[in-house]
Amino acid sequence: MSKIPMDLIKSPDILSKQEIEELLPKLDDIVTWAKQVQEYALNQALAGTKYDGFKVVEGRAVRKFTNETKVANALIGEGYEEAVLYERRMLSLSQIEKLVGKKTFNAVCSPYVEIPQGKPTLVPETDKRPEFTPASPKDDFDEEDFE
Repeated sequence: MSKIPMDLIKSPDILSKQEIEELLPKLDDIVTWAKQVQEYALNQALAGTKYDGFKVVEGRAVRKFTNETKVANALIGEGYEEAVLYERRMLSLSQIEKLVGKKTFNAVCSPYVEIPQGKPTLVPETDKRPEFTPASPKDDFDEEDFE
């Protein structure tokens, strides 16, 4: 399998600022197109088209129970305690907010909710979100930690 010639694709660390500025608006379309090519090639290969250097294989499968109740009953029958087969878990933040309503949620739960800083993302200047400012390491400590 050959790679795309390096004269067509440069390592990002050797691209000029101008080259990056020209590429950024096009990258989402290139990624979308590349995924479409892969999907099309897979469908064609499934229909019998052979591509040199490629073959269709079965992807990774995730095991799952067909009937959890029967599995639990079978294990309980073998002497396992029901309590060790299940775990108790709180509903997600969104599920609890939906359950109790936004007003009650904000009144009761807001002291226990944090919104971490989102992952930096490079977007066009026309994006409505405010510009990213990195959190200061000092923000992770209380003022008394510095006394």
